[in-house]
Amino acid sequence: MKKIILILFFQFLFSQSLVDFDLSKSFISYDGKHPAHNWTGISKDIQGTFELNEEDLTKSKVDLFVPVFSFDSKNANRDSNMLDVVEEYYYPYVRFISSKIEKNENGFNVIGNLSFHGITKELTIPVRFKKDNSVIIVESDFSIMLTDFKIRRPALLTIKIRNQLDIKFFLVGSI
Repeated sequence: MKKIILILFFQFLFSQSLVDFDLSKSFISYDGKHPAHNWTGISKDIQGTFELNEEDLTKSKVDLFVPVFSFDSKNANRDSNMLDVVEEYYYPYVRFISSKIEKNENGFNVIGNLSFHGITKELTIPVRFKKDNSVIIVESDFSIMLTDFKIRRPALLTIKIRNQLDIKFFLVGSI
């Protein structure tokens, strides 16, 4: 019995491949909006692990995090204000850990917990996945609401920014 368990363990271990992200090609971004202007903050500082099960992609696992300070909107004043609003000194990372992956007609739904500003919420993120030899591309577009994470929306000229942040990620990796 011990031999069977050991064999199954090694089969599982070797069916999972750790993906190394190419940080020169990968990014996570957010789009903020206000009646006076729109902006995009981008981070290329993606950390964590992506365990790819090549035989059954729904058995893959994701645990990714990004330092909040790494987002750059090309406006130092806005970025500094964002760090204060999201209380980066208390909550330095945005993190996503998958709990389940399901196949759908356009790719996959990755279900998991997003932790941001000290709040953890379960999300379902639609993901498109491509594999070409040993290179994979994972991309998605989804939205979150700032108020779901108890973030005070900043205002310009007494008008608050839009509650919805549009998130986009494009991850290029090799296995």
